[in-house]
Amino acid sequence: MRMTATIDSTGAVHLDTAGQITRENHSTVADARRAVMDTAKSLAEQTSQDMQLHIEDPAGSRTFLVGADGSSRQESVAPAPATAESPAPVEPARSGSVPAVESVVPAPVEPVSAAEPEPVPAVEPVEPASGETVPVAAAEEEEQAPAALATAAAPAPNPFLGGRPSTARPAEPAVAEPTAAGSRRESLPSFVDRPEVDAPAQHGWRGALNSMGLHLAPSAAELSQRKDEAAVSAHWAGPRTIAVLNPKGGAGKTPTVICLSAVFARLSGGGVLAWDNNNSLGSLGWRTFDAGHEATVVDLLGRTDHFMTSDARVGDLSGYVHHQPADRYDVLRSDDRSGDQERHMVTGEEVDRLHAVAAKYYRAIVMDSGNTERGANWQAMIGHADQVVIPVKSVDDAAEGASRVLAALHAGDEHAQELARNAVVVVLCCEPGHQKTKAKELAEEFAPYVRAVATIPYDRALVEGRVRFSAMTPATRRAWLRAGAAVREGL
Repeated sequence: MRMTATIDSTGAVHLDTAGQITRENHSTVADARRAVMDTAKSLAEQTSQDMQLHIEDPAGSRTFLVGADGSSRQESVAPAPATAESPAPVEPARSGSVPAVESVVPAPVEPVSAAEPEPVPAVEPVEPASGETVPVAAAEEEEQAPAALATAAAPAPNPFLGGRPSTARPAEPAVAEPTAAGSRRESLPSFVDRPEVDAPAQHGWRGALNSMGLHLAPSAAELSQRKDEAAVSAHWAGPRTIAVLNPKGGAGKTPTVICLSAVFARLSGGGVLAWDNNNSLGSLGWRTFDAGHEATVVDLLGRTDHFMTSDARVGDLSGYVHHQPADRYDVLRSDDRSGDQERHMVTGEEVDRLHAVAAKYYRAIVMDSGNTERGANWQAMIGHADQVVIPVKSVDDAAEGASRVLAALHAGDEHAQELARNAVVVVLCCEPGHQKTKAKELAEEFAPYVRAVATIPYDRALVEGRVRFSAMTPATRRAWLRAGAAVREGL
């Protein structure tokens, strides 16, 4: 491990520890040297690794080897170059000019007169150019660079895309910009890097009093709500797929898909698709608003190749999905034809094609599983899922369906087992009095087997008709926000 410390004439330290930059101020250069050496010894002891410490200060540059046992040894020394203001040469080994060296070198340093310092065989002294620091381990870094670049250039296969490499661009490592030693900016305080202070209360009686001119702090409940809002609104790299599963019809899948889509879209700025992956007569289209057309998944299947080309435009997709203006997400409806018309049965390969389009244009995809757990479309959905949500209405038959699908995931492959361990169960109260009785009982029974359980109170806005997030009671909206934050933790 390497640590580089640049100390200016005021005692200000710019410390680079394996790419981690810190700054601190000391009263003198000598105090700064001692503090840097103490930091290096402490870090070497904590990591049980030898530390190479390079110090640049007004007296010159020095390189030490700091051992994990607390020892230190000077490896090289170079005097500061002579300037017009100080024509006299600086003798780097004089005890009066390098107090920090006296405290760390085991053997006493003999005064140096006209003779040059004895070179260390393992390190060739390099004269740095003006304002430039030459790292000791540059050769090793150059040898490792091609291998690192080759590793970064080869994208890993993505199992959710059928083994094809992911098109997500890997994050580029941050490169710290070099700063001039002793610059005035280092010693000046920042006027924007201040500790964050919670905004005054905006809800409840505290918020009411604040609207009249007071400045009361938020309650614990309001702080918890702000935390969940921040979690849901945070973006992530690449698309994510949330599968809402329960083979039992009427278990609450459709309201869960709608409400989770609304929570993510309203707080994170859109880019959310609610997809009815139902080969039977799905109800997602009925319980949301249409966009002035009747397009379903069947219509989009005929255009998937076009939407994967560079000529496709995101605005053209509006003719195949149904935007929800108030809640800001889009709906991809299942084939809801009935009567004499034969309904299209979506295959696993078609789910892959549709998902490729959805992942190109949306950052969050919330899929309604439908009720056919042995269907190819269900299995393909599981393969694309990053997070599983299992809705349970507060009745025993819905709980049985949830238990069975959870057991099936645990019995599946490694990906399915991870989905089961990371699952979120959402218990929806189907009667006004169930929250403290049946719903609480179900939540306690599922809690040991999944990552999180969220309970949704009874709300008539969820029982029938089109579902709008703004039509629910504040308590119901808060419960769905908590559920969304629990889901977000798994993404």
